[in-house]
Amino acid sequence: MAVIYDFYETPVPDGQEKKGELHVRVLPRQTVNSEELAKTIHQRSTFMESEVGAVINLLRNLIVEKLKDGDRVHLDGLGFFQMTATCPPVRSEKEIRAESVKFKSVSFRPEKDLKRELYASTHFVRVDIKNHSKDTSLAEIDAILTDYFKNNNYITRADFERICRLTKTTANRRLKTLVDDGHLRKEGIYHFPIYTPGPGYYGNL
Repeated sequence: MAVIYDFYETPVPDGQEKKGELHVRVLPRQTVNSEELAKTIHQRSTFMESEVGAVINLLRNLIVEKLKDGDRVHLDGLGFFQMTATCPPVRSEKEIRAESVKFKSVSFRPEKDLKRELYASTHFVRVDIKNHSKDTSLAEIDAILTDYFKNNNYITRADFERICRLTKTTANRRLKTLVDDGHLRKEGIYHFPIYTPGPGYYGNL
């Protein structure tokens, strides 16, 4: 199956009249979760789906444990996971105490073999519909979300952008409106929020 892409205009700094250049962006078909991965592994092996799910959950917990210990985690054939940190801007290291250093994110560096495999075998196809040029109304979005939540408990920003055919900026703006109006509830952590139906909306009675 081919990877879908499209072109987007690169924003230019304020005050510049020059039109921005175009950059390519991959448009994910869907988000594959752990449950779906476990089901696929079960279908391709002799392991029970529940066993695979338990191993995936154990692996996740073990990675978190090792990252908290300050370790870098290497999954052979996949890549490296490492925690990153942040602190307030300072001029001298003496101005910062350990309490001021906070978790920032988790970085992932793929292995060279993985990148070579993807480079050699991935086929790209430009999207047929101009996802980022469609001005989807809030009424249309409500209808799309009503249908989406029939089979899903939550939606991510990336999935919202994809199914509603919006740019990332427009998707974030529409999500904020839906949250402010009570149609959606924003949950999860700051860098990886998820959105669930608000009371009285999208089947949440």
